[in-house]
Amino acid sequence: MTQKEQNETLTAQYKTSRQENPDPYDLNFSSALKQTKILVINCGSSSLKYSLFDTSNPVPLMEGLIEKIGTSASYHKIKSQKSEVKKEVEVPDFPKAFSDMEAALTDTSIGAIAAFNEIDAVGHRVVHGGDKFKNSAVITDDVIEKIRQCIPLAPLHNPYNLAGVEAMRNLLPDKGAVAVFDTAFHQNMPERAFLYAIARDIGEKYHVGENIRRYGFHGTNHNYVSLMAAAYLKRSVRELRIISCHLGNGASICAIDHGTSVDTSMGMTPLEGLVMGTRGGDIDPGVLIYLLNSGLGVKDIDNLLNKESGLKGLTGLSNDMREILAAADAGDARAKTAASLFCYRLRKYIAAYAAVLGGIDALIFTAGIGENSAAIRGRVCHGLDHIGLAISKEANERAKVQRGHIEEISAVGTQIKILVIAADEERMIARETLHALALRQTMPTPKTTRQIPILVTGCHVHLCEADFAVLFGEGKTLTKKHQQRQPQSFIAEETLSLAGPLGTIENVSVVAPFKRVTQVEISRTEEFKLGVDAPLRLSGDLDGAASITIVGPAGTVKLNNGVICARRHCHMSPQDALSYGIRDHDVVSVAASGSNKDVILRDVFVRVDPNYTLELHLDTDEAASAGLTEESTARIAAIQSRAFI
Repeated sequence: MTQKEQNETLTAQYKTSRQENPDPYDLNFSSALKQTKILVINCGSSSLKYSLFDTSNPVPLMEGLIEKIGTSASYHKIKSQKSEVKKEVEVPDFPKAFSDMEAALTDTSIGAIAAFNEIDAVGHRVVHGGDKFKNSAVITDDVIEKIRQCIPLAPLHNPYNLAGVEAMRNLLPDKGAVAVFDTAFHQNMPERAFLYAIARDIGEKYHVGENIRRYGFHGTNHNYVSLMAAAYLKRSVRELRIISCHLGNGASICAIDHGTSVDTSMGMTPLEGLVMGTRGGDIDPGVLIYLLNSGLGVKDIDNLLNKESGLKGLTGLSNDMREILAAADAGDARAKTAASLFCYRLRKYIAAYAAVLGGIDALIFTAGIGENSAAIRGRVCHGLDHIGLAISKEANERAKVQRGHIEEISAVGTQIKILVIAADEERMIARETLHALALRQTMPTPKTTRQIPILVTGCHVHLCEADFAVLFGEGKTLTKKHQQRQPQSFIAEETLSLAGPLGTIENVSVVAPFKRVTQVEISRTEEFKLGVDAPLRLSGDLDGAASITIVGPAGTVKLNNGVICARRHCHMSPQDALSYGIRDHDVVSVAASGSNKDVILRDVFVRVDPNYTLELHLDTDEAASAGLTEESTARIAAIQSRAFI
């Protein structure tokens, strides 16, 4: 058998392996490998919200809310596919709440399940995972301990989330359970987005925690609506620049670049950012110092910021936007100011995030206000036509959002789509639960620990033929200097210069072969030297990339949307992928031995192609920080997430 025939056979085997193991984690569960019942739990300080999903249907079999636990005003709302009821009940504590939930789910008159053990898995909403969790996590004793360590970051949420975890462990001890974190989606933000400009040695200097940084919240829903938008637009989320506006009593906005959260308005706590129902959002920290010096205690200020600010504080009336708009229409001056400030703050963030992303493909409104207030959507979009946003007044006013359905309210003919998408964090939690449990059960570790060679890539340029001719002259050809491991790739003798707004880099390598479009790959260090803001991307993903001038011996090329910081990635042939049990576009963790330490590199993207040779690609900054060289080797330590887009 020739090498070509062997490659074709291996490629066919690889494709068959993907068909035999289809990814079951689409948002509608339509490709789930087997029918599975998933209970989603959201346990708050005085409430228990639950939803029961069956993967044969994206609509919950049953939903319930037990509210005001521990008070004389407690009640239980139940909605199933057969009926909807609300009843006053006596729920003195959480054990009674979970008992009432079990009774409701197994009540044959409502029609959910006959027995509680029919539930196959449980997904828990957990508000804060700190920087310990970048993905949803199958619940173990270790995961519980790490959630407990995050309690100081979310003292009003994590203890009750953990109470729900423990309660369900007692009720369904033999069933798989997954923690889905509000913060996880934002954990790939760059340092420039998540760091606060305060002393880096604050922990040592003031004896406080060193985890003071932006974490962001509402990540589960921001992720969900971005995937829904991608499906609606019939494009991969990895191609899109999206701004998601989650507008409810709590409100946040998120800049999503090609499927990754790159900035968000909430910070270390949910107090930062937009104007909210009872939270004021962005505020000068000096105001808090002034209040402390004026005699207010810490508890007073905590209460002020969390419960007496925002829309409620501005109006002195209500935190309900419907009531505020009605009062404004009736002439209430404070209500008018509150609505205007809410929209102004959001409009300012949208314009800022458009600059962060270098353009927008879609703007999303979601959650209570975002889904239901045409007036707020219209006010927010008014005046943003200079960045390409134009709303259709008629489509906006008639939009009626339902679960799983998208309303487009952008003006006809505009490139940027304005979408209204119903929040459905429960469905996303159910999907994440399936994903995490299936990943652990089917592939807890790679099939082989075979070592992977490392390539450390410096600043380099991939040229298209037309730009090569401009830079080096007509009739010139690339001269091979050094053959790389990838069969068709070599470093050329020819070099170029890169000229950015703040600096120049000389003797930049040209890497063959020619590409369809010219692309420049740099590290963060080189980004700073040049004075450009390059997004972290995979090779070829250039929409919204940075611009630069390339200088050659025969001419110059002004390159627009062509400069990226390359995301760490691993090349594999189909044979390699089969041996590791890995798919194209999976994300893995890699263990490597550096010059003075062993390191784990997370979020390594896998690229599979018959023409690839096994190799891990790192830029010079990543390699240096880990003490790695091209003499080092690595191995795949774990599969973080399966490709589902």
